[in-house]
Amino acid sequence: MIVPRIVGFALTLTTLIAVQGRIAVAAGPPTRPNVLLVLTDDQRGDTIRALGNPEIETPVQDALVDRGFVFSNAYCQGSMIPAVCAPSRTMLLTGKSLFRIPSPNARSYDGPTLGGTFAAHGYATLCVSKPGNSFRVGHDQFAKVVAIPHSGASTSRKCADAAIEWVGTQQADQPLFVYLAPSMPHDPRTAPAETQAKYNPAKLRLSKNFMPRHPFDNGELAVRDELLAPFPRTPEEMRRHLAEYYACVTELDHQVGRVVEALKTAGRWDNTVVVFTSDQGLAVGGRHGLMGKQNLYEHVKPPLILAGPGIPKGRSAALVYLYDLFPTLCGLTGVPLPAGLDGQSLVPVIRGEQARVRDALFLAYRDVQRAARDERWKLIWYPQANQIQLFDLSVDPDELTNLAGDPSHAPELERLSTLLRGWQREVANVAPGSPLKTP
Repeated sequence: MIVPRIVGFALTLTTLIAVQGRIAVAAGPPTRPNVLLVLTDDQRGDTIRALGNPEIETPVQDALVDRGFVFSNAYCQGSMIPAVCAPSRTMLLTGKSLFRIPSPNARSYDGPTLGGTFAAHGYATLCVSKPGNSFRVGHDQFAKVVAIPHSGASTSRKCADAAIEWVGTQQADQPLFVYLAPSMPHDPRTAPAETQAKYNPAKLRLSKNFMPRHPFDNGELAVRDELLAPFPRTPEEMRRHLAEYYACVTELDHQVGRVVEALKTAGRWDNTVVVFTSDQGLAVGGRHGLMGKQNLYEHVKPPLILAGPGIPKGRSAALVYLYDLFPTLCGLTGVPLPAGLDGQSLVPVIRGEQARVRDALFLAYRDVQRAARDERWKLIWYPQANQIQLFDLSVDPDELTNLAGDPSHAPELERLSTLLRGWQREVANVAPGSPLKTP
């Protein structure tokens, strides 16, 4: 296991203290809350019934929404490779932004990781995840790692089985950190037959922004995700994909529920902080004529729900990145915050102490797309296609009306372009062109 020296020293010290404590006193419940971090794969934010989708069954996620805090504007910051999941998970596990993360395939990393930090402060830690397209070092710093390859309808069940077995063997006086990251509802999408039968493609609605084709070449129309269905997209084909997608989300929901029940059986549920999110969403169903996650439209947003001790019921439209979860979990559990993280703790927003942690955020995909958005306006820039889109999300959440060419909105276009240029300089991100091509 690869652990930075300072983390390894802290882990040894914590272990000695814990052992001495068990010699002196009888085991009791841990004072710090457990953590269950569920990171699904390719789950869009609107695939939860309690968040407004009446066509899908998600009772476990609904229960979390009913008692927890929901962030409606959570984003993976982007990716420099088509496999968006790899940098997304690396950002989550390091608390670093896109242009500061190590390579997902790195064999060493000197900075703090989520699993290593919680292990160093007395947590028993488990990682259940797919073996590829993840941050290897970040996984290795969990005390136990179970790799579950994508294996069709049984994938979610196998992940849940591994977590349930591990929870049942842990000492009662040690808090748990469970990182449950099954490779669902990623394609190929296969759910158990009884679950798939719940979804009749002919009865599913397509989104308002369904299109047979994207209106221009966004720089990534030939990636594998986009080739899962032929062009032009047809409503019948898109509904079939949507039915398979929903069935996998429902099966995943059921298996997460089994892990919840295991925590209840172990007497740990009432003292467990739960985070439910995904590495990113995607366009499956023909949104903007697309299928994948290699774009920067709003459908790439994942869900983000937090529930548990110290977390009130509520909702926020604050602009957040997934890498904000590292400092947030430290704040919710009392684990000391490592230095050097880029993420911002969301605890002040959750507790009603402030409305936001940033005024704007920035997104990137390879060298073909960049975006900036604030609470209302969003700019997407396609440098290779020489295209700019400007959307007023307050009245156009489906991003159908491009206002970039409307003179009356020139101030908004210039303001967001200026923000994007400043961010590019800050992170030393040079888009195609010389010396600095900007919108």
